[in-house]
Amino acid sequence: MTISTPITQFISHKDWEGLYNCFNRMTNSDFRRTEKIIKEQILTKLDNENFWDTYMHLNMYRPQSFISGILAISNLIKQNKLSLECKEAQETAQWFNEKHPDSNIKILRMAIPLLTSHEQIEGFFSLFKTDSPQSIISILLNESSDHAYFTLFKHLKYISDNHDIVRQTCIVLIKKNTDKSYNMASILQCYFDIKDIKSTFSLDIQPYELNYIDKSYDNFVKFLNGKKPCL
Repeated sequence: MTISTPITQFISHKDWEGLYNCFNRMTNSDFRRTEKIIKEQILTKLDNENFWDTYMHLNMYRPQSFISGILAISNLIKQNKLSLECKEAQETAQWFNEKHPDSNIKILRMAIPLLTSHEQIEGFFSLFKTDSPQSIISILLNESSDHAYFTLFKHLKYISDNHDIVRQTCIVLIKKNTDKSYNMASILQCYFDIKDIKSTFSLDIQPYELNYIDKSYDNFVKFLNGKKPCL
């Protein structure tokens, strides 16, 4: 019998006390090996509801060991089965919000690179009660996907009167030094009328085109990738 067999049985029966007692009997090296097996082999095979329930109870035992288990959502995403609406996901987020709120940003930084739509990103921000513009912008600036940039654009619109934050965002994007980050900086500079940035952008946006940028996600992505939509 491999080490994963009793662990799988505890989880499938939701015998959390039995799981914790099993952990407590392990040597440090056995626990580290078990931790790796759980995160890489067991969590990735659970359905959505059981993933969230198991993830919460693992973190109840030792957050520093199991917080990175959130990476197992990649399998649910590939199967288009990730849901944040189930009570298990809600209960998990509530537990973190009440017991370990400092972990929320860590979870978001690990989860967001795996997500495949701006709706999923917004869902994670909402689930883990993250509404600080500075936190949201900081997290999204680490990403480079179309949906992450679109979400960043939307949140900058919420604080459009704060040109300092928008300007600093543009500067960070320019320093990323990619075609897409330059286009994103160009969109922000034009849309929010940021004038004091010393950089030359290849993406030429005319004033009359600004209304089309936020008309739809598809329009935004075309501008972001340097291909303007048919206006």
